[in-house]
Amino acid sequence: MTRCTMCGASPAACEGCPIGSNFFLAGPLTELEPGRRAVVRRLEAAGPADLRKLLALGLLPGVEIEVERRWPAVVLRLDHTTVALDTALAGAVIVSLDA
Repeated sequence: MTRCTMCGASPAACEGCPIGSNFFLAGPLTELEPGRRAVVRRLEAAGPADLRKLLALGLLPGVEIEVERRWPAVVLRLDHTTVALDTALAGAVIVSLDA
């Protein structure tokens, strides 16, 4: 789960931080709850084949995504496309909450 950089609280519980409650550290896509929107920050693929697969699906740094479900696969929407990723591949996508 992404956490506030100041108090360590979850996004729903963070209030009154001096730098703003919308400033969060990046975390893996697998930790986002369904319905949450986030922005891809980086890709930490295990190998070149996984990296090529993520890039071919349109998962690039700066792309905004929304998680639709997490089981049995991580299903997310980016623009007008729906993509399903296995848990290992989804864990390679590092995101931060959309401000």
